[in-house]
Amino acid sequence: MNDVHVRIGTHRDSYHTDTGCPALNGKPETFEGIEQMSRADAEAQGLTHCRWCKA
Repeated sequence: MNDVHVRIGTHRDSYHTDTGCPALNGKPETFEGIEQMSRADAEAQGLTHCRWCKA
């Protein structure tokens, strides 16, 4: 699957493969939701694979 999940809002530096990842859903004061995009688009925006999702 090429689609990944990215948080909307600030503190956005990673993309996620696990929608239950605490890093994706954390920081509720700046969380504005989740968007789905291709891995290539996420990497083009300078995002890297989440270290928690990699495990």
